[in-house]
Amino acid sequence: MDEKMCEIKFLPDGLTARVAPDTPLTEAADAAGARIGRHCGGAGVCGKCRVRTGADDPLSPVSETERGALGEAGIKEGLRLSCCARVVRDGSVTIVDRVESKGHSILEGFSDGISDWAPDAKGYGVSVDIGTTTVVCYLFDLDGHESIDKISFLNPQVAFGDDVISRIAYASSSPDALPRIQSVLTEEMDKSLGVLAERNGIKKEEITEIVIAGNTVMEHLFAGVSPESIGRSPYTPQFLTYPPFPASKLGIRINENGIIKMLPNVAGYVGADIVAGVAALGMERAEGVTLLVDIGTNNEIVIGSRDGLFCCATAAGPAFEGARIQYGMRASTGAIEKVYMDGGELRCKTIGGAKPVGLCGSGLIDAIMVVLREGVVEPSGRFTAPEKCVDPRFAKRLGRNENGMVRLLLTDEENPIYLTQKDIREVQLAAGAVKVGTEVMLERAGITKDEIAEVCLAGAFGNNIDIESAAAAGLIPDIDRAKIRGVKNSSGLGASLALASAEFYERTKAVAEKMKYVELSSLPDFQKRFVKAMAF
Repeated sequence: MDEKMCEIKFLPDGLTARVAPDTPLTEAADAAGARIGRHCGGAGVCGKCRVRTGADDPLSPVSETERGALGEAGIKEGLRLSCCARVVRDGSVTIVDRVESKGHSILEGFSDGISDWAPDAKGYGVSVDIGTTTVVCYLFDLDGHESIDKISFLNPQVAFGDDVISRIAYASSSPDALPRIQSVLTEEMDKSLGVLAERNGIKKEEITEIVIAGNTVMEHLFAGVSPESIGRSPYTPQFLTYPPFPASKLGIRINENGIIKMLPNVAGYVGADIVAGVAALGMERAEGVTLLVDIGTNNEIVIGSRDGLFCCATAAGPAFEGARIQYGMRASTGAIEKVYMDGGELRCKTIGGAKPVGLCGSGLIDAIMVVLREGVVEPSGRFTAPEKCVDPRFAKRLGRNENGMVRLLLTDEENPIYLTQKDIREVQLAAGAVKVGTEVMLERAGITKDEIAEVCLAGAFGNNIDIESAAAAGLIPDIDRAKIRGVKNSSGLGASLALASAEFYERTKAVAEKMKYVELSSLPDFQKRFVKAMAF
């Protein structure tokens, strides 16, 4: 064996890699094919890329960043952060924060059906909603004008970071990073198309067209185009529209003449997924003003009618996906999705009825709004000090962690899940950004919130959150609840309509051109607005 190389094994899967000394553990994991979570993309702030070392510890000395994120108790348990540690000798590590591909709650449904059929392809077609976190593929019979089946999966690119900023950073980190982050998605999509075809008794070769809707960064990565320019001011993408191209170019094996169409984008952070939703809802043709809010891993807001459309993006998603929340996680089995008071006691509901393992976005907002209503948290976002809490329902739940931070026990002590002061601050930052975005959109449309004809909530988070909690947090305007509705996967619906109708596909281009993008950070009073909006 070459003494200049280190052999590291990733347990429990037994995957191995031989790397040069001082190689970052994340790079060694990539080389071995081991999937470790990277919620913050390697910034060292989320503490959710943990591995555990044993007697054959192969890693560099513990860094101060790790001590701050893991605490002394975690360090004593042998925990390390893969984004900070480096491989310096032979040995093994056990992955604690694995990227699990199963058990996720993925929104697949549409709020409306497809009635206008005029496709420009024959045979079978597939529409695809490429989300930052999840991907949904819909199979259609283009000749018979009917929906056949659908399949969804966790976007495998989450192994390189939860949000688009992390993905941009990874894709720009080395010459082979972009092909790698592209291929994990295209390969998984190709495999899923095979599953769709097989279980419906057709051949993949009968699929002749694929229509893609994704945010601007996802479309760049899918096409193998560097998104690096989107990550720095003025956030200009390499393309807004991308011409149809052969599926074979990406190694997606459908009909030999099969093509892929990607719907158009508006700006670096308002992409084709939002264009698809706007067109599917007919916002550009409506007489009344509609507000479309898509709060997911990324957050986009669109307002308008036939008289004009304005849009913006806010940096809200990572908190709601759990990236910087101590016990935060994606919406999957065991995630607390609802928090409420029942008979004077704090109660939690988990996805799948499983024992609680973390807190997803809807549960996070619920938890904060409950303690706000009950007076345990001030409008400023500050927790009542445990020693000053006189409410017996919460006094027994309030405490401090080893660093002195106030936290509230949401569950029982057997499966402890806490809401921390830092979690509340993260939500205030996210909600404040959304509030400013909505405020600016209303100003551009020249209306008050009560003049909105309809508020449409898109995406999984928007369709699962409690409306009262969302309004109290400022994620949506506090208006007549009858005006608010969930529109499910509007991106997937728009992509499917573009597959079913060549005219609709062309219409998305006109919609994208009509949408006027507002860069919130360029507003002279943005910081003042943002600070004011952070209060509950």
